[in-house]
Amino acid sequence: MEDIDTDKDGFVDLAEFTQLCRSSSTAFAAAELRDAFDLYDQNKDGLISAAELHQVPNRLGIRCSVEECTKTIKNVDSDADGSVNFEEFEKKMANGVNNGASTAAAAH
Repeated sequence: MEDIDTDKDGFVDLAEFTQLCRSSSTAFAAAELRDAFDLYDQNKDGLISAAELHQVPNRLGIRCSVEECTKTIKNVDSDADGSVNFEEFEKKMANGVNNGASTAAAAH
């Protein structure tokens, strides 16, 4: 309660409650983003390769060629190492969401 009641008046006002909700939403969103990244990072090396990207949609019955996955990786791979790290994934997801795309669509 002390952390939430920033003006120390003994009550949680709307501004304090709003800040609590925003920080909770941010933490939840960060955890969701990490979970999404981990879903694609099949070998848990901190990178998503085209082969790993190819596995996930195909397991879900969504047909996607290796070539399409390679193109997707290249579009997100800002350091040109052939894989997507969490920072690149996070940036792409933020840009995709800001552009109105869904999380799943931005990842693929």
